[in-house]
Amino acid sequence: MPANKNTECRYCGATTLMEFLSLGEHPPSNSFITPEQIAVEQRYPLSVYVCEECHLVQLLDVVPAETIFSEYAYLSSASRALRDHYEDLTRQLRRRLGLEAGDLVVDIGCNDGIMLNAHAEDLVRVGVEPSDVAEVARADGFDICQEFFNVDTAKRLVDQFGQARCVTATNVFAHVDDISAFTAGIPELLGPDGVFVVEASYLIDLIDQVLFDTIYHEHLCYYSLTPMVPFFDRHGLEIFDVERVGFGASGPAIRVFAQRSGGPHAVKDSVDRVLAYEESWGVGRLEAYADYSRRVEGIRDEALTLIDRSRSSGARVGGYGAPAKGNTLLNYFGLNAERIEYIADTNVVKQGRVTPGSHIPIISEEEFLERMPEYALLLTWNYLDFFLERSRYIEKGGTFIVPVPVPRLAPVR
Repeated sequence: MPANKNTECRYCGATTLMEFLSLGEHPPSNSFITPEQIAVEQRYPLSVYVCEECHLVQLLDVVPAETIFSEYAYLSSASRALRDHYEDLTRQLRRRLGLEAGDLVVDIGCNDGIMLNAHAEDLVRVGVEPSDVAEVARADGFDICQEFFNVDTAKRLVDQFGQARCVTATNVFAHVDDISAFTAGIPELLGPDGVFVVEASYLIDLIDQVLFDTIYHEHLCYYSLTPMVPFFDRHGLEIFDVERVGFGASGPAIRVFAQRSGGPHAVKDSVDRVLAYEESWGVGRLEAYADYSRRVEGIRDEALTLIDRSRSSGARVGGYGAPAKGNTLLNYFGLNAERIEYIADTNVVKQGRVTPGSHIPIISEEEFLERMPEYALLLTWNYLDFFLERSRYIEKGGTFIVPVPVPRLAPVR
């Protein structure tokens, strides 16, 4: 199916949109395929724009959602580090919001139920998940609404379960093309004191740390607080707190807390602080984005030099982790199975398939450890500290090639 090309900003409808990065044409990053499917694989433009009016950073080329989500290979719970992250978040939400037994919590984009499983069992836990991964969460006993979220979805959930004390959209809010239809459903679903929590990769880190691999077709928007405040306001929501989070599903993140307009939560100083920081950083100045493409090219050149230097003595190089963002990196770098022989991943859905575009075989961690390449390109670089402490590959003497944000070897031996 061909991509659709938007001509207007998703948030404000402006048509003044400046392209500041083009990564070429890529297949959908979570479309891990069988070797037999390589011949019919499709690629789509992957270019990033900034709205000159509201300053939302976004993709305009939209791969049909059915293409991305009909056979979805991403299972959140395959990552121990991510499970730990969401367990910590749900504990914080329980304490902060005063959640009590019987309260309704809804996770939109619940994937395999990672957040629902992290919440305490005395809560009423409901998920919304349009992909076929919904069956995994449903098998764990959760009520799952398998559709794309909008006002009608919200009304059906309220009819069945009542209004929610807490609604979360972590690693999903940036995935929605018609984000106005999505956001319009949130006030319908929230109770009078309900809180909506969004967590998504943070634009400032994307730019400052050159985290270009978090750009892929699922991630249609790259968030800063500046455009979110007026956008939420237009949809009857008030942002009352914001946090920067060093670890998220795709790297450093921003976590935003919102309520119905006029809700009981006082607006914290954090909102003005982050808005002022973004203004001084230059979210609204086009020159803040001007040299990003050059910096991305520099990371690519450094990383490829490091990979080829590692291979020059006859050493083997594998890959460690097969996240969606890793496929942006592999395809932009022009890597394939000649330079990266195979990639280890704990997600059984991906094992036996090949990476989209680069067509590198994916194997189990156990098989990877049997083959034990001297070097492994760490595509899940945001989990570096976790893996340095707990990875059996490191325990057995392997060395990571860390490509982002600074190409290097780890540990240094």
